[in-house]
Amino acid sequence: MNTLPLSSGNFSSQLRPFSSGGSVVAFPLIALLGALFAGGMVHAQVAKSRPVGFLVQTIPAGQTRSFSVPFDADVSSQGGTVGRLTAVGANFIECASARWIPGAFSTEAAPYFVRLSTGGHAGRTFGITAPANTATRLYLDTDGLDLSTVGLSIGAAGDAFEIIPGDTLVTFFGSMAAGHGLVVQGSGEANTADLVQVWSGTGWLRYYYNTVWRRWALDTDTLADPARDNVGLRSDRGLLFTRRGGTPLDLAVVGRVLAVPQRAMHVRSENGRTFLAPMQTADTTLGALALQRSDRSVAWRGSSDAADADIVSVWSGATWFNFFFNTVAGHWQRVGDPAPNRDDFVIKAGTPVLIQRRTAATSLPDRTLVFPAAGS
Repeated sequence: MNTLPLSSGNFSSQLRPFSSGGSVVAFPLIALLGALFAGGMVHAQVAKSRPVGFLVQTIPAGQTRSFSVPFDADVSSQGGTVGRLTAVGANFIECASARWIPGAFSTEAAPYFVRLSTGGHAGRTFGITAPANTATRLYLDTDGLDLSTVGLSIGAAGDAFEIIPGDTLVTFFGSMAAGHGLVVQGSGEANTADLVQVWSGTGWLRYYYNTVWRRWALDTDTLADPARDNVGLRSDRGLLFTRRGGTPLDLAVVGRVLAVPQRAMHVRSENGRTFLAPMQTADTTLGALALQRSDRSVAWRGSSDAADADIVSVWSGATWFNFFFNTVAGHWQRVGDPAPNRDDFVIKAGTPVLIQRRTAATSLPDRTLVFPAAGS
């Protein structure tokens, strides 16, 4: 998985299918692009300040791979999508000059996110949620964070933000509806369809496209259950994808490289797990992620005993590789692996990591992980 830098672009987060050598390729539609693939290369004629890259991740037939998108979509084409905070509440932000269309950013079928781009919380991302947005106010899914207590700057020189489009199962992986292309292999039964697996915090939610019902469904759903088309896919989270089709599935994604490092909220209940997207546009290593450092996490628990340490897990394609930071030896180690030093273990671009913390959080910093700047 390699990321090739492009010039900047203006694009949406909608995906469309593309056939290439028997594989199916999914990619965001880019304005002013004639074609994404031409002899294996990507070309763009665009004009934005942030660099753009693309990444192809391959899910072999019959296998499961972890997957995330290490890019932002472009800012929304609607007005007022770049601005500064002029007021905040427990679960909302305001921009007095925005003049947003009421409700434009608050529909399940077309989700949007706010990314803070300056200030002490730059790199945080929040989903826009109900109640419907007003002309100047956005209500946010804050993961339980009270925005009025975290020191966000407001006013003429307040913290800057962007509004970026998100994706759902149907916008990213498609459907059988007119105007859509189904990127995955669907089926009338979950056990013969491609699976998109989303970590709920306590277990995996397994979605597939039911070609009889012509909608996305959980693998436990019956016809009486609601469609799952509008299940949101968080850009700061990872997925597992099981390919049941007879050919590999190539997922090609295009986006803007993050201007600031990813600052992610994660579960800090005792032994809680979160499947996070580090948003790394190039291959990195455990040593470079350096989650044990005080500028990356608060009170990361290292130990010479893995059972007493916080864990970083990486899906190998067949099993989980579990790592801990050995504070006695001063390096990362794999659980049950006699090789002592795993600082150089490679985490491919776009690969999410499952984080398990042994102790519960007591404050906002305790629930924050800061990943390295993209491409560093």
